[in-house]
Amino acid sequence: MASALPFDPAPDALSLLTPITRSSVNESVYQALRNKLMHGEYRAGQPLGIQYLADALGTSTMPVREALRRLVAQQGLEPLPNGTTRVPLITRERLVDIRRTRLLIEGTAIEWAAPHLTPAQLDELEVLAREITAARRTREGVAVSLEKNLVFHFTLYQAAQSPVLLASIESLWLQSGAYLRATREFLHTEEQPADHLHEQCIAALRAGDAATARRRIEEDISWVFDRLDLDLA
Repeated sequence: MASALPFDPAPDALSLLTPITRSSVNESVYQALRNKLMHGEYRAGQPLGIQYLADALGTSTMPVREALRRLVAQQGLEPLPNGTTRVPLITRERLVDIRRTRLLIEGTAIEWAAPHLTPAQLDELEVLAREITAARRTREGVAVSLEKNLVFHFTLYQAAQSPVLLASIESLWLQSGAYLRATREFLHTEEQPADHLHEQCIAALRAGDAATARRRIEEDISWVFDRLDLDLA
């Protein structure tokens, strides 16, 4: 007769589900704050209190603390001596540094992505590009355009197949949020030379011209930063 096993091979469902649920809450809180920062919903210098965020998100303080810790590590937020965090202040030096680094890294990502993008992906990106252009035409559409713009860019960058590069880009976008907020008013005026750069980028990628696609993305990035640079002059 076979001897009894020294343990019950059936897993304890609760012990498996509890950490998954906790992780899901932590990730949800992080993603919510990450998206708000990337979309410029917090102004430069704005403090973000832990209890305030927990109340707003309907959660405990623990996942908020973890999310803020991750965002500080990604340089999207900076810690304060009193234990809270804030959105970094806008300075000309920081503006120049973020701008030039984004041009370098995101331009490289486009060139790396070019050989991996499928016709179906390019079709989807072209639709997104047109939707972004249409949404920017009105003040009410700015929020939608920002969301679609994020999807557009990160779909391209993910095709570069470099998790290290993608993590660097995400950090840069987190750091750019306050600058984006400061230039939102330019997104629904008649001064919109950046409107068709997304479409032109996709056209270049379809033609196998990664260098031109890179230039269009660099122009797209530069347009917002150039407007803010003028404002700081």
